[in-house]
Amino acid sequence: MKKLTLVLFLSFSGATGFAQSIENGKLLFEQGDYERAVLIFERVDTDESVLFLGKSYFGLNNYLKAANYLNQIEQGAEQEIYQDARYTLALAYFQLDDFAHSLDVLQALISQTPSSSITRAANELYDDILGFLTPKQRFDTFKELTSNEARLDLVESASGKVDYHTLTTLLNLFKNSTPDYNELRVNRLETLLSDSVSYWNRYNPNTLVTAPRGMSYNIGVALPEFEFESPEYEIAQHLYFGIQLAIEQFNRETADQKAFITYRNTSDVTSTSSSIVEDLVWNEDVDVIIGPLFSQVAKEFSMVAETYEIPVLLPLANADSLDLYNNYVFQLNPAFGAQGKSIARYAVNELGYDTLGVIAEKGSLGAPAARAFRHEAERNDGFVQYYFVEDLESVGYDIRDYTQFFTTDTLDSIPMVKAVYAPFTGTIAQTLIESMLTELEAMNSTVGILGSEEWQNVNLDQRRLDSTVVYYSESFNIDTSTTGAAEFITEFRIRFQTEPNDFAFIGFDAASIVLNELKLVKNPKYLRDSLKDLNNYRGLSIDVSFNGTHVNQDIKIRKVLRQSDLETSEIGIIQPDQQKR
Repeated sequence: MKKLTLVLFLSFSGATGFAQSIENGKLLFEQGDYERAVLIFERVDTDESVLFLGKSYFGLNNYLKAANYLNQIEQGAEQEIYQDARYTLALAYFQLDDFAHSLDVLQALISQTPSSSITRAANELYDDILGFLTPKQRFDTFKELTSNEARLDLVESASGKVDYHTLTTLLNLFKNSTPDYNELRVNRLETLLSDSVSYWNRYNPNTLVTAPRGMSYNIGVALPEFEFESPEYEIAQHLYFGIQLAIEQFNRETADQKAFITYRNTSDVTSTSSSIVEDLVWNEDVDVIIGPLFSQVAKEFSMVAETYEIPVLLPLANADSLDLYNNYVFQLNPAFGAQGKSIARYAVNELGYDTLGVIAEKGSLGAPAARAFRHEAERNDGFVQYYFVEDLESVGYDIRDYTQFFTTDTLDSIPMVKAVYAPFTGTIAQTLIESMLTELEAMNSTVGILGSEEWQNVNLDQRRLDSTVVYYSESFNIDTSTTGAAEFITEFRIRFQTEPNDFAFIGFDAASIVLNELKLVKNPKYLRDSLKDLNNYRGLSIDVSFNGTHVNQDIKIRKVLRQSDLETSEIGIIQPDQQKR
C-alpha cells in the first residue's frame, strides 16, 4: 500500500452557524480521529466540510469514497479549498494506482496562477509520480492520460530510465495520437534518439526511482495462531515480534518512508488460503506478504500470489515442491534439493570424496535432497556407488542391510565408499542417526558422514569412531556474541518483556530484507525482481543469496566438533555465477 501522508494545508472558518462544528471536526482530523471527524463533517453542508470529509475518508484509507467527495468540489469554490481538494484527489488516485487521473489532476493544478503552497506541492508530487512508474505502468498511464502536456512530460521523464526501443515506441505513440504538440520538445527527443549508440551508453536501468514524500508500505503477515500451551505457540509469536521490531526500526530510521503491518491468521478454519490472500490484496492493498509458516499452506498461497502478482516471502517453509509455483514466492529457508546440491559440491570438490553412498527415507523431505546430491556429485565427477532411498519404516527403521555397504575395511570384498550422505529428517531422524552410528561403530568404519541439519548435535567423543568426520548443511545460525545480535536481544527484551528465541531473529531478518529492498526500489512493482537479484545479504540468523532464483542459495556446511577441536569449520557455499550487488 503506497500510503502517503496527508498534509493539512489550510485552516478555514465557516459561517457562524457551522463554524464551531467545522473547527471541532478539523481538530479531530488533525488528531487522526478520522471516524469521529466524518460524523461531524457529514452534518455540515459547505465546501469546506466536503473537503474535510474527503480528507477524512482518505485518512481512513477509503480512497474511492474520498475521491467521490473531493470531486464534488467544483472550480467555483473558494480557490484554496478547490486547490486543496484537487491535490488530495490526486493523492487518492495515486493510492488507487490510477496514475493517469492523478497526473491529469496535478498537471491542471500546477498550471494555475498565482503559485501557492499547494501548487508547489502538486508540482513536486507530479515529478515524483513521473519518476516512480515502471515501464509497464508508463504505457498503461500514457494510454489513459487526457492531458497532452502530461503525456509529453511522461515521455520526456522516461529518458534514460527505459531502454531505447521503449522510449522510441512511447514517442511515436505520442506523435501519432496528438494532433497539436510542442515541436521543440519533441525535436529534442528525436535528436536524442537519432543516435541509438549514444542513448544506450547513457541508459541506466538502475536509475534511482523517485517516490512521493511520506510514502509508506503495508506488509502483510500471514502466520498461524496456536494455543498458549502449545509448543508451537512461541514460534509464530516470536516470528511476529521479530517482524514488528524490524518495522519499528525502519520507521525510526527512515524519514520519507514508513511501513505498517496487516496480520492474518492462517489457522482460522473459516478462511481459505485464497480468501486470506484476496483479503490482503483487495481490502488491505498489501505490497508483500511474509508467511505462511508451513509448506502446504505456502503452496496454496503461491498459486494465488501468481494471480495477483504479489510477492510472498516464506521464512521457514522449504519443501522442494514450492519451486514449481515460485514466480512470486521466495524461500529464505533453502529447499532440501538445494542443500543436497551444496553439500555434494563441497564433498567432491573440497573434501575429495570421489566415491559416495547415499541413504534416505523414501517419501521424506530428505528424499529430494538425496536425489539432488547424487545428480550434483556425478555432475562434479564424483561416483555414487550405493544409492538407497527406501521405505525404512517398513523394516522398523533397521538399516543394517544398508549400512553393511558403508565400510572402509580393506579386507572386505565389498567396494568401499569414502563418505555417506544421510539426510535424515523429521521425528525419526535421531533414531536413524543413532542406528547408523551404532552400525558404523560395529564395522570399525571410518567413512565420512554428510548429513542434514539434524546431525549437528551428534557427540562423536562418546563414540568409537575416532577417525570419522561429520559434516552437515545448515540454513540458520545465530551468533549471539555479535554486536548486532546483542543489540537485537536488548531491544527485544525491552520491547516485549521476554527473551527472543531463534524465530524472533528469523522474523527480524525476513522483514528487514523486504524493507531494505522497498527502500531501494521505492515502487513495490519492482520488489519481485529486486528480491530475485538479492545476493550476499548478511542477517542475524541467515545469509541470503537468491542468485536469480526464488530459493535461497546461501547454505553453510559445518563440521561436527570434537572436544579437541579449537574452532568451528564454516564454509559458505557460493554459486559460481553469484555476484555481489
